[in-house]
Amino acid sequence: GTIGLGVWYKKVNGRIELQGWTDSDYAGDLDDRKSTSGYVFAYGYGPISWPSKKQAIVTLSTIEAEFVVATSCA
Repeated sequence: GTIGLGVWYKKVNGRIELQGWTDSDYAGDLDDRKSTSGYVFAYGYGPISWPSKKQAIVTLSTIEAEFVVATSCA
């Protein structure tokens, strides 16, 4: 069995917190000018989700690229 296996999450400031971060590389692909974006969600100190992908649309500003990645987290 797997009774001796598990995932451990450490407390942050006395409690376990869910935290998230996003980032994007504005127009980083020189061929199609699409941005690459990604995010990380961590529970305690352990990452639980961390995808990264090229955005499906071409954005016109860094703010728009950041908005696209932020809405993809929802």
